[in-house]
Amino acid sequence: MGVIDELFAHERNYAKDQNQLPPGKWNEKDHFLRSLQLADEENFAKIPCLNDVAVVEDIAPFTLVRYRCLVQDIFEPEMYNMFLLEKDGASQRLVTTKYRESYFSEGKDLQEVGRGGLSSRGAYYCVPLPGETAWSRATSKQQISKVVVSSTKRGRDEDVDMEGPNETQNGETEMPSRPQQRSKIDAPVPKPSQGIQNADSFGLNLPLPWESQKSRPCIVKLYDEDADSLKVCETVEILGILCIDPSLANLGEQVATSWPFPDARSPSTALVPRLHGLLVRRLPFYHPLFPFSPDWLSEARLASAFQRRLAGPGAVAAAREAAIKSLQKSLGGDEVAAEYVLALLASRVYGHINGTSLGHWSLNLSHWPSQLPVSSLFDAVSDLAPLAVHLEVTAGTLSAGQWKPKKDFEANRLVAGRLQLAPGTFVLLDESEMQPGDVNDNGVRALQAISSLVSDQQLPCDFSTYDVKIPLELKCLFASKGVSILKLADVVLPLRANAAQSVDSIGLDAARFLLGLITRQTKPFRMPEDVATAFSQDFAQLRQEFREIEQRTVYVWSFLARAICFTHGEEELTIERWRSVLALERERLKRCAEAGILQK
Repeated sequence: MGVIDELFAHERNYAKDQNQLPPGKWNEKDHFLRSLQLADEENFAKIPCLNDVAVVEDIAPFTLVRYRCLVQDIFEPEMYNMFLLEKDGASQRLVTTKYRESYFSEGKDLQEVGRGGLSSRGAYYCVPLPGETAWSRATSKQQISKVVVSSTKRGRDEDVDMEGPNETQNGETEMPSRPQQRSKIDAPVPKPSQGIQNADSFGLNLPLPWESQKSRPCIVKLYDEDADSLKVCETVEILGILCIDPSLANLGEQVATSWPFPDARSPSTALVPRLHGLLVRRLPFYHPLFPFSPDWLSEARLASAFQRRLAGPGAVAAAREAAIKSLQKSLGGDEVAAEYVLALLASRVYGHINGTSLGHWSLNLSHWPSQLPVSSLFDAVSDLAPLAVHLEVTAGTLSAGQWKPKKDFEANRLVAGRLQLAPGTFVLLDESEMQPGDVNDNGVRALQAISSLVSDQQLPCDFSTYDVKIPLELKCLFASKGVSILKLADVVLPLRANAAQSVDSIGLDAARFLLGLITRQTKPFRMPEDVATAFSQDFAQLRQEFREIEQRTVYVWSFLARAICFTHGEEELTIERWRSVLALERERLKRCAEAGILQK
C-alpha cells in the first residue's frame, strides 16, 4: 500500500492542474508487473498463495498475495470514494482509497471531494477450486521449486520443468505435510430464505460444504478494465492485496440496515477476507503442471518440456500404462473399462458443429458389483485428475441436497450448489446405493440439473420463476448397479470385475503430465481419407449387427478415437489405431447385448 500511495503522490505532484482530480489509474499495475518481473513464472510463484496457508491470519494484512479460485457469485458494482481530502490543521492533501476497504489516518480529518471522487469497482464472491485433489494442491504449493529460471545461457525453449510431487519407491506420491486447519468460526451451511440475520450466519457458501477446512473464500474486488470481466463458474488466479480488517466484523450481532432485508454480502473479513485485485489470470481447464500464462507457456516451451518428459523411447507408453494399471486395479481388473475411463479423462470439447459439441461425451459403468467400492475408482481418478468430485445419487441425496445454485433474494446471494464446479472437473455420479423411493420437488429439479449438465453442458441456476443457464464443461461418469436411472450417458459399458487380477500402479507423475498436456489445448485430430472410409464402413456394419445403435454414436466414436490417439502421443488416426478402438467398441457392444441393454 505504501508503494501504491507513493505512485499516487508522484502522479499528483506532476499533474499539470492541481485543481483537477487525477485519473483513476496511475500505472500501478504496470509498476508491479515490471518491478517484480511477473512475466517470469518463478517470480510470480514466489508471491504467497492463500490456497497454501492453513490460516489466512498467518499472512499479514495488506500483503501482496495470489489466490486460485472459482467465481461463485457476482455482486452488483460497488460504489466508493476513490479520493478523499486529508486535512491536518492548515495543510491538506488528496489521498486515494483504491485497493482498500477503508482509509485510516490517525489524528487527521478526512473529507469527501464530491461526486468527482466517486468511482465503482467490481465485487465477486470467489471460493477455492471445488474438488481440487491432494496431489494437485501439493504440486501447486511446490511449483516454485519446479520452474527453472530463464537465463541468457539457455534458450527460452528450455526453461520450464513441469514436475509433480516426488514418488516413493513403491509408486506412492509423497505429499507435503499440511498443518492442521484452525478455524475461529464454525460457519454453518447456508439455507436460503430462512431469516438470515447477518452476513456471518450465511456461512462460507461453498459448492461442496464438506471442503470448508481446505481454505477460505474471498470477496475479490477488481478495478478499471477488470471490474466487470469475470463470469460465474470461471476459474481464475487473482494477484491482489489482502485485507483483513477486524473493524468490519459484526461478531454475530444483527446489523442495522435501511434495506427491507439484511444484506449477506458483507461478512466479517475474519470469515471471508477481501482481496483487492491488481491482476487477473484466467485458468481454463486448470492443471497444476500447466498454470502458466499463455504468453509465457509457448508452444516451443511445451514442445521442449514434452521432449524432456515423454520423448524418450517408450516414455508415452509407460505413462499411459501407469494410468491404465491404476484405473484397472480400481475397476476390479477390467482393462476395457480402464481404457474408457482414461479416454474420458483425456477428452475435451474442441469445437462445435450443427449444435453438437465436438469432443464431449459421458460414460456409464453399469452393472457395478456390490463387492467393489465405487470409492476405489474415485481414488484412482483423484490420483490422475487435478479436480474430481464424488457425488452419491440416491433418492435421499437428490431430495435433501442443494444440487444447483439458487438465488436467495432475501440475502441477495447466489446459494451454491454441489454442481457448481470448475470447468474440466471429473464428476463421478454414484448410483450404486440407489434404492426404490420417491423424490420430492427438490429431487426432480436436481435430476433436471444433472441432465442439463451431462447432455447440454449447461448449469441451471434457479432464479425462482426461471433458470439462468451457465455454460459448464464437465467430465461425467455414472456408476450404477444396472443402467443409470437417468439414461443420459453416451457410452454404456457393463463392468466385468475380476477380483483374481491384481495390478500395481507406479509412475503416475508422467501420466498426470500427459493428461495435462492433452487437455490443455482444444485441437482436433487428423483422420486420413482411407481411415475415414473404413470408419464409415465399420459404423454401417455395426448398425446392422446392433440395431439400437444411434446416429450420435458416429460422433462418439470420433471423440473416443481422438482421446485414445492423444493418450498414445499421436495426432493422426491410423488404420491400426482405429482397429484397436473398434475392438473396444465391439467388446462393449457385446457386453451390452449379453446384459440385455442392446438387441442384435
